[in-house]
Amino acid sequence: MSFASPWQRSGYVRLVAAARRLLRPFGRAEHALIAWLADNQNRRVARHLAGSPARRILLIMPRCVKKTGCRADVQHGLGECLACMGCPLGDVAQICHRHDVQALVAFRSHIAFEMAHTIKPDVIIASACHDRMVKALRSVPDVPALLTPLAGMERMCVNATLDLAWLERQVAAVAAGRPAPLAGVAASATTPSATASAPFPTIECP
Repeated sequence: MSFASPWQRSGYVRLVAAARRLLRPFGRAEHALIAWLADNQNRRVARHLAGSPARRILLIMPRCVKKTGCRADVQHGLGECLACMGCPLGDVAQICHRHDVQALVAFRSHIAFEMAHTIKPDVIIASACHDRMVKALRSVPDVPALLTPLAGMERMCVNATLDLAWLERQVAAVAAGRPAPLAGVAASATTPSATASAPFPTIECP
């Protein structure tokens, strides 16, 4: 079942852009609008998943969550993060391990959007700054995405923190509704354990 979103309509996108411009001078008002838009999106996704449970689940985390100076090669998975636990990616790695879900650490937003179209997950669960959440809604409106703002950051794009409780609730709820493999389809293409054995690629831009 395809995912219907108002972000697929150019008029809606222009309306949101106009509202953001009007609210921008008033401090946190623009962020409040974006949080409201994300809440509406999450409710739409929940309704969509109720009728079309997700088999392939993808977490997308921004690069600013990675600890400054960390040398872990998160391009190829979060295995090192499980042993380190020095930044929120360690907690994300644990959540993924518990629920048999893959994570993608995106080093540029446009690459994350390209990967979403390439991987074609049934649902994305992601955290980002307010501006990037709107960019995600606008850039991949056809992909169901559960979104929440970053919990905070040391300074712009440095040492960001996540709402880990929210993240695990979403992962647990979506993974719990994940259906059994389709009859007649190779298990390697549908079972969560098989999906986990073939990690999604992560890409770093210079």
